Amino acid sequence: MTYPDIVTKVSEELGLPPEVVDKVYKSYWMFVKQTIQALPLKEELTPEDFVKLKTNFNIPSLGKLSCTYDRMNRVKEKFKHIKKFRERNAEYKKD
Repeated sequence: MTYPDIVTKVSEELGLPPEVVDKVYKSYWMFVKQTIQALPLKEELTPEDFVKLKTNFNIPSLGKLSCTYDRMNRVKEKFKHIKKFRERNAEYKKD
């Protein structure tokens, strides 16, 4: 089933125009995206500061989207290694 088919089916079930169903669905995901992007995860956070953040969303039928303190730190380290690799690679290309 394609997205337009699902929007049409839901709009019929709820008695709402398809445009409204589409906007509500997209607004839901926009809220999740903006909330996650607003988190100060690129900053250096203590475990206590991290715990105060809302770092998970429970999405029905999909599951929980979450981030742990350890996972955040591992991803930061990975990006540091990638940055170093790119810098070294750029130096080799100059030669």
